[in-house]
Amino acid sequence: MPRVNWLAAAGTLAGGVAIYPLAIQGLGRLGLRQVERSDVPTSHLSKTGTPTAGGLVFVIALLAAWAVVARDPAGGLLAGAAALGCAVGLADDWTKISRGEGVRFRPKLLLLALCAGLLTVGLAAVAATTQTVPGLGARDLGVLGLALAGFAILATANAANLADGVDGLAAGCGIPGLAACAVLAMLEHRPELATTCLCLAAALAAFLVYNRPRARVFMGDAGSLAVGLALAVAAIEVGLLVLLPLLAIVFVAEAGSVVIQVGYFRLTHGRRVFRSSPLHHHFEEGGMSEWAVDFRFWTVAAAGAALAAYWAVAAGLVGGSR
Repeated sequence: MPRVNWLAAAGTLAGGVAIYPLAIQGLGRLGLRQVERSDVPTSHLSKTGTPTAGGLVFVIALLAAWAVVARDPAGGLLAGAAALGCAVGLADDWTKISRGEGVRFRPKLLLLALCAGLLTVGLAAVAATTQTVPGLGARDLGVLGLALAGFAILATANAANLADGVDGLAAGCGIPGLAACAVLAMLEHRPELATTCLCLAAALAAFLVYNRPRARVFMGDAGSLAVGLALAVAAIEVGLLVLLPLLAIVFVAEAGSVVIQVGYFRLTHGRRVFRSSPLHHHFEEGGMSEWAVDFRFWTVAAAGAALAAYWAVAAGLVGGSR
């Protein structure tokens, strides 16, 4: 088994836990505070004014950890994905606060599509076209694989963004996927990439200490878009493009619930499938506490990540049999 820098992950966790109290104060002084929409459950209205854009801190922690410890191209692409997502999300967070609404849907989608395109070029540069195909094993998908990768990156970023609506949900669901990618990177004898995945998971765990119900800080779009882009890139780098929907099953379910809700609402002229969407709001409207939503969704996320990793190894992931 290759050597992974566990000390770097532990240091990222400890450093994050130590620095977040100061960061929370700083975000508040900068005016980066949550503005709740009118279409959320009434219990969320009390969260107005909570410091947001906390994702900026765990992205900076990731970049620092990679620069000091790993410095490999694959890990750098993962860190770069998080930085791109953070930049787009931070612009959206700031616009929500200063103008009362975020960046409009189409410009935001175009920005994310540009990020996905840049990251796809990066994936081609690190030769991440070989993917695990259940039933066929490892296959070089070539240009088709890169096209699918670009779509998957864009979709995962938007899905993670939708999942960021309950204290602790997005961070807690992102950690199992990153841990699974780290395990597969270890099996592929890529310790630097595994270390970078673990450092991001550790940074999210540090954030979760202050984001659990009731949260003292929110990640904002600066965090959710960073998590979505980084998770997708990590998955593709270890060959999980085809299994990404399973690896990120909660994010997929959240996005799917919105698509179903909107589509059914339009077809039936006002009828709904869910009490509210995304899916976590459906359970909240049914009386489930945020802690209960978290534990159930975290469990599903962990099961999906474990199954994706197991399936990849069983299907013949490069290095998986060694």
